[in-house]
Amino acid sequence: MSDYLKKWATITGGAKIKFLQAGFVLVVIKMGLAILPFSTFRKLFYRISKSEIKKNLNSQQISEVVWAVNTAANVIPLELVCLPRALATKYLLRKVPSLSLEIGIEINPAKAFEAHAWVERGGEIIIGDWSDSVSYQRLWVWE
Repeated sequence: MSDYLKKWATITGGAKIKFLQAGFVLVVIKMGLAILPFSTFRKLFYRISKSEIKKNLNSQQISEVVWAVNTAANVIPLELVCLPRALATKYLLRKVPSLSLEIGIEINPAKAFEAHAWVERGGEIIIGDWSDSVSYQRLWVWE
């Protein structure tokens, strides 16, 4: 715990705010996924994350949000795997154009069914990347 406190003291005020926002959004999303049927959650998430205002962020700003989501997900004592992380990133970057949340399944007949969620911007994965030894087939794209 002292390592986290030391790290907290070294990050900027803006990074602290992004971290707290990411933590809050992750917990709300996790609760929504646990309580609501997915179809209801999806409609509600679409409504609250829809934005007519578009805002271009540079790669550094996007990386800061991804860092905040991943760090908060690792610190919060909940199982926050790829879907909540991707949804939180999608929500926090909702004003960024050309951002899509992708859901796919692993292409490997020797393994059991495994799904994965990630977020892309212009074809580049910004959160939810995987190793080169794994391949996923997209099933659903949420823009």
